[in-house]
Amino acid sequence: MITRNIKPQLPSLEEIERQLESMENSPDFRASPQQIALLKFVVKRTLEGNADSIKGYTVATEVFGRSADFDQSIDPIVSIQASRLRQALTDYYETAGKNDPIRIDIPKGRYLPAFNKQIPKDSKIPADQATSFGVMATWPSILVQPLANLTTHAEDNYLSIGLTAELAHALSHYRELRVLEALHRDEASRPRNADIDFIITGSVRRDPEGITVRIRLEDARKGIQIWSGKYQGDLEVAKMISFQEDVAQEVAVRMAGDNAVIHRHLAGHIGSKAKPDITTYEAMLRFWESESLLAPESMVRAIQALEHAVALNPEYGQTWSMLAAQYADNYGLEIIDLQTPLEKAVEFAQRGVSLAPTNRRARLILAYIRLMEGRLQEARHEAKAACNLSPHSLMVLDAIGWVMSLAGEWEQGVNLVQKAMGLNPYYRPWTHHVVFFNLLRKGDYEEAFRETFKFKVPQLFWDQINKAAVCGQLGKIEEGQASVRDLLALKPDFALRGRILISRFIKFEDIADRIIEGLGKLGLNIQ
Repeated sequence: MITRNIKPQLPSLEEIERQLESMENSPDFRASPQQIALLKFVVKRTLEGNADSIKGYTVATEVFGRSADFDQSIDPIVSIQASRLRQALTDYYETAGKNDPIRIDIPKGRYLPAFNKQIPKDSKIPADQATSFGVMATWPSILVQPLANLTTHAEDNYLSIGLTAELAHALSHYRELRVLEALHRDEASRPRNADIDFIITGSVRRDPEGITVRIRLEDARKGIQIWSGKYQGDLEVAKMISFQEDVAQEVAVRMAGDNAVIHRHLAGHIGSKAKPDITTYEAMLRFWESESLLAPESMVRAIQALEHAVALNPEYGQTWSMLAAQYADNYGLEIIDLQTPLEKAVEFAQRGVSLAPTNRRARLILAYIRLMEGRLQEARHEAKAACNLSPHSLMVLDAIGWVMSLAGEWEQGVNLVQKAMGLNPYYRPWTHHVVFFNLLRKGDYEEAFRETFKFKVPQLFWDQINKAAVCGQLGKIEEGQASVRDLLALKPDFALRGRILISRFIKFEDIADRIIEGLGKLGLNIQ
């Protein structure tokens, strides 16, 4: 037996609720009624999936009874009470609460709570189990530096402060990052250089038409810039809040979204590392690579790495969910010659959600697999739960819209997909199929045909199926037959198995019938 510094795990919703109730009733938790009300508010909003609504203004008006014209630059009630609550939490967990099963914190610089399973300080665990608690230690850290106010107006500090806070808040939804924040005018709050992998810097400047925001992302260890962006907005106060939120969301997804700048930058360094040397985070990088490329070799690498990761850290839910998604992808698309039964995907996805119930991606993956099972009501429920966990976040929003649409929520799903396409340059290219299917079901074949020119995954058979089907419906025989030849090159037995392959994703007979009818008009008769 050895003693280790143990990294925390993510608790369930029920465990968090029990811990909150226990602390509220404990005489050792020396928080005022106002501070307890603040704690209950932020915890409740987070567990309901409404973490994005936790802002200084909503706390002031809904917890502390301030009026609608509340101005936090004049009345610091929220920051004062939040600071006192943080101290009360620290005091409690250093004394009476040191052996409580769950730890609730309010990280400095924001009001979003953090939940972790707490291992007693004198806990001892077997050496062969100790590594299961170190998952988050491998996540890259990103320091959000205060954006510089270059407007020459001190009263414009609120612009740079607000944007910095919004950006840190938006990045906090991406759980594969450790977000560090240096407070304005407080150099002592800056984390140690050894703890920083990436740094976000930037500036806010006035111009005749409004403001210009420039943001840069640097690899802190190599000292090189790897991304930059420029955004312009209106100085009208009513529009500034929306502008800050929109910029933060777009920057966050460009930097930290699936297969976006940070993950792509890091993926280039793992190369062909042997399986025993792969960390959990690197297994996740291989998942994103596989999701992006949809190629046999990348899927093999991802499944092997994820199977190693869940064996090494069986209590980490997200790798179970990612493994489930890889199994489901291969079940539906037959990318590699490996048995990946849907039943196993269901098992892995359920385990992922049970271990990480507030993880947006875990809920999405379960929704995806429920769709493949044909359990459409459950698929819609899980997709909406995933959306509600961060309703204003772009993280996996395109995939959520994809599942919602194919599960029957066409209007809402397509709207989410189109929003993601507009704001996220790294959106999943196969989401264009959802737009196509929606047009096909409406009988708008001309517009559906135009959508096929946006297809970007020719290595899979769905690009060819859809292009051929709509060409058949429009009488574009020569063009359609070219797509049929490409389809049969990928799936020579499609005439025999086409209904099975189509039914794995298309659960509505009217859409499936139009696809099969269109193919039949080109001479490809599906049995």
